[in-house]
Amino acid sequence: MNLHRHAIPLAVSLLLAGAAAAYWGSSDTPVASTIRELLISDSAGAAAPGGDLAKRVQQLEKNLEQTLRIQGQLLELVNDLSDRLDPESALGDVRHAALGSPPEPEAATPQQRSRPHQNANRFERMRENQIKHFTDAGFSYERAAFIVDKQERIQYEQMQFSYEYHHLQDKRSTRAKELQEKLQTYSNPRRVFEQELNREEYEQYLTATGGRTEFEIGAILESAPAHDAGLRAGDKIIRYNNQRVFHMGDLRSQVYQVAPGTSVAVEIQRQGSSAPETIYLPAGPLGIRH
Repeated sequence: MNLHRHAIPLAVSLLLAGAAAAYWGSSDTPVASTIRELLISDSAGAAAPGGDLAKRVQQLEKNLEQTLRIQGQLLELVNDLSDRLDPESALGDVRHAALGSPPEPEAATPQQRSRPHQNANRFERMRENQIKHFTDAGFSYERAAFIVDKQERIQYEQMQFSYEYHHLQDKRSTRAKELQEKLQTYSNPRRVFEQELNREEYEQYLTATGGRTEFEIGAILESAPAHDAGLRAGDKIIRYNNQRVFHMGDLRSQVYQVAPGTSVAVEIQRQGSSAPETIYLPAGPLGIRH
């Protein structure tokens, strides 16, 4: 009888593993093909300027619903097979649970009682280590604490915006567009802190968090706007249209937001110089490569 009871969960587990392996191993399954399409479309959307964020979010929602539906079907299959292999086991569990007296709660051990306090101390230590990281970069303790707390607030607000956008009925409404812009900003905390910190503090923040602090030009096409403006390989672009530029993706995103026929202020730093300067270029692609 004990062997039979142990064999049933083992058989069910092997059946579930086999079903999952067969399902995901099949190249013709809807979810497998959908995931491949999602990865391809996501790569294409990341490479294409101004990818349609709304369509990508809708595709993610659709695939999540399909995955949850398939998971539910597999669980129903396992429950059905378990009842068929041992129809009395489920009833027996219910019967024993109904007839037996409820178990008495175990007294909490000293270790269990002190666990919440230990967790609080652990999170406090983590916070203090983060604050020390910023004070070592030159911030006062108060400003360092502000940055650490703001980082947590940014994560929370990003989740709020994402939740609201997910449940928004009209993904083409004005509010949907506002949420898309906020999500794009909050996905990169550096964008938020650029508005929260002064220029000197922001440079300290970039140094403390690592990462690139400017975009260096690798090559320039002849007769392109950047070439005509005197920019050369090795020069750095710091800001485009008053927005900080860290890499080619930032520059491309800012270029597409400026209407044609206008002039754009571009803050640069020429190779060999430590002083930034501002030049004005016509809106549109600059003709540079990283």
